[in-house]
Amino acid sequence: MFKNISTIQIKSVVLGCCLLLSFLLTGCGPSEEKIAQAQETYRQLIDLHNQVVEAHQTISDDSLDKELSALADEIKQAEQYHLNEMKDEEIDQLIASMDASIASYRDYLNTIKDMKAQEDAAVLVSIHASLHNDTSLTFRKLSLYGKDASAPHADLLENTDGLVPGQYLTGLIIYRDVSATPWILALEDAEGTAYEIELPVKEYRGESVSLSLTYDSEAGELECVSK
Repeated sequence: MFKNISTIQIKSVVLGCCLLLSFLLTGCGPSEEKIAQAQETYRQLIDLHNQVVEAHQTISDDSLDKELSALADEIKQAEQYHLNEMKDEEIDQLIASMDASIASYRDYLNTIKDMKAQEDAAVLVSIHASLHNDTSLTFRKLSLYGKDASAPHADLLENTDGLVPGQYLTGLIIYRDVSATPWILALEDAEGTAYEIELPVKEYRGESVSLSLTYDSEAGELECVSK
């Protein structure tokens, strides 16, 4: 598969480039300018090829293997041409073909970068959290969810006596993605007052965090701080 191209295979491609550059100008062959143009285009093609090989090895998605292998075969075909035996018009056609391959490699490089970003974004880090009610309030409802969540939010205090002053709530789990999407802690106290606190997941280090609810009675503000 293309993803498993070995160092030897890559070196063989580079060797092909060196061989192409070593062609001698003879007799009434093509112009020096045309050969130089073909050689420079080939250099660009090899450079992009190697960039794509390296980038492709960083993703687990193998859906591009077949297409990238076909592009690699086109490079092998380009190695078979003897520039000093060709006419300028034929070299122009070869350059046009290599330009098309270069454009394809650039497209694939962008596609692979997108795939890499999506795979990274799918990685979740579990953070185990505990919550201490360090207020004089009793909370009857509590939900904890990602800010971008669309599903209904479960009440974690359902079928309980609520979260009373001084009590700890353990076993909570927060997921941190690559973007460190904030999480929302939504509560409702015994008087029916609702609170919504945005948790700065980006600031939580390690695999666990201790959170504490504090209440400013003068400002009427509920906060959740990490210890």
